[in-house]
Amino acid sequence: MARIVIFGVKEAARLACAYLRLDTTYEPVAYTVTKDYLPQERVLDDLPIVPFEMIASSYSPAEHSFLVPMSYRDHNRHRARIFGQVKALGYTMGTYVSPRAVVCPGLQIGENSMILEGCIVSPGCVIGNNVMIQAGCVISHGVRIGDHAFLGPGTVLSGLVDVGPYAFIGSGGRVRDRVRLGEGSFIAMGSVVRSDTEPWVHYDGMPARLWDATCTSIDRT
Repeated sequence: MARIVIFGVKEAARLACAYLRLDTTYEPVAYTVTKDYLPQERVLDDLPIVPFEMIASSYSPAEHSFLVPMSYRDHNRHRARIFGQVKALGYTMGTYVSPRAVVCPGLQIGENSMILEGCIVSPGCVIGNNVMIQAGCVISHGVRIGDHAFLGPGTVLSGLVDVGPYAFIGSGGRVRDRVRLGEGSFIAMGSVVRSDTEPWVHYDGMPARLWDATCTSIDRT
């Protein structure tokens, strides 16, 4: 059984721990956060909470894997930074695909990516590193999803959609076939995207229209 450390102590980390325990051969052995975010109680879900600054000395990269199941805080850039820091320490990153998702054989999926229950992933899809795909998403044939993207629950991507790195799609968002979402595009909950989007721009509505051309400050803790 592979031993794995989980970054975070909030809902996303605890949810990931529950999934790993239920569905995989991974054995979660610890949570970790940076010293500034250490809670007073140093045990969570029967696991120790260890300062990230000490993690490599406490849990050797040679003997442990790592998962960074964080939200889209700072427009996915915070998760990307932690992902890079963990990789720099020499850890192998875990990946989770729910057994309750329908995933066609041959899927290409990167490190530290998660596909939750109820998702449907059609043939020919490519999912990058550090991608979070929440429950109930439909990913049609030939879709490509870039590194550090986040798909909210119930997202629907029609065939041959290209999702740029750092892009965010809110719950229930829908994207027409062959559309390209620019790097860092933010698609608000329930929006319907019918044409290509610009990088680092916030879109909202049905059909989706430009709502904010400076979405660099979007946060989610």
